[in-house]
Amino acid sequence: MDQQLNALLDDYDQKKISRRELMALLLAGGAAASAGLSQAQSAAPVAIGRSMNHVSLSVADVNRSAEFYNRVLGMEIISRPANGGLNMGLGEESFLGLYQFANPGSMHHLCIGVDNYNADELAERLRAHGIEGRVNRDPANRTSGGDQLYFNDPDGISVQLAQHGYLG
Repeated sequence: MDQQLNALLDDYDQKKISRRELMALLLAGGAAASAGLSQAQSAAPVAIGRSMNHVSLSVADVNRSAEFYNRVLGMEIISRPANGGLNMGLGEESFLGLYQFANPGSMHHLCIGVDNYNADELAERLRAHGIEGRVNRDPANRTSGGDQLYFNDPDGISVQLAQHGYLG
């Protein structure tokens, strides 16, 4: 038992597992859960990331920020989602989202573009890695017509997956 506990603590110290995963493993009985984590770590990738689709920022004033990015970087508004934000084009396959969310001056989430996007299928694949995906089906939060899939990385950063080439 000491070896199993030491192995879990070593995995945590080496950042192979998050604090939450460590606590879940300890609460679930360590050894049995550790075998499950090892299986999750060897699971095939959920998807292959093809692009940095977008980053969404939390800003104090969406219009002020849009004017700034237009003036300083020549970025143009490409869409206005129903939730009050703005998406500004960055080349042919990415954009910058500006939204009046909590914590102005911070990143709200990042989005990775993948091929063959299907929120429900990808959420199921995330489960095989021990990751709980969150599917958002609210039409006000999207302009793509599809459901949004979010999950957190080991440091709590919100990650979204979307169809490669989706432009807000």
